[in-house]
Amino acid sequence: MSRNRARDRAARAHMEATGALRARAARTVDTTGAPEPTVNTTAFVLYASIPVDPDPGLAGDATMEELFAALVARSAHHVERDGRPYSAFFDVYVVRPPAKGAQPGDAPPGWRNIGAFVLVTARRPWHLDDEHQHVTTDAYRAARDALNRYWPGLPDWADHAALPLEMLAAMRGKVTDEDVLGLVHEMQGSALHHTWTIGADPELDRSRW
Repeated sequence: MSRNRARDRAARAHMEATGALRARAARTVDTTGAPEPTVNTTAFVLYASIPVDPDPGLAGDATMEELFAALVARSAHHVERDGRPYSAFFDVYVVRPPAKGAQPGDAPPGWRNIGAFVLVTARRPWHLDDEHQHVTTDAYRAARDALNRYWPGLPDWADHAALPLEMLAAMRGKVTDEDVLGLVHEMQGSALHHTWTIGADPELDRSRW
């Protein structure tokens, strides 16, 4: 997928997400007249730490950045809330972690800092208050758990963290929709590597529109 197509997708999707299992239930159970769940996208920056030493499972010219991105992208298959899974699709852009107040080199010995800009697409009831924040939390937990399962031993004080896109935008003085979209393009354009969820619900894979 070309970067231009990814940018086009970000412009069309512009921050929101989805859950196929709940969507089917909502269509059959919801009799309140509330709007049905819709497909949309939200985004966040994942601050993470990975081992300094190359993973012994790397093959050929594969890098730790690529393995990290693949683990995050694959974790979209395990997004859930209150024990109920729902379908999601992640676009993962590996980036140098933006400043979050910590000093450079704050990773534990044997680990190094890395970041990912993650676009999360899902079918959700976006009309509900704070649904964007809830989806971000769900996606972050799935990614965090996947990384901790694959690379155990990261101290609690250095655990992975997430910063929602709107908070990153506010920190940079980006207040309009155009400003925020420009920040999305900036994060995509600075990516060291880009991958996405394989085997997700095709309805959610809006990057191939």
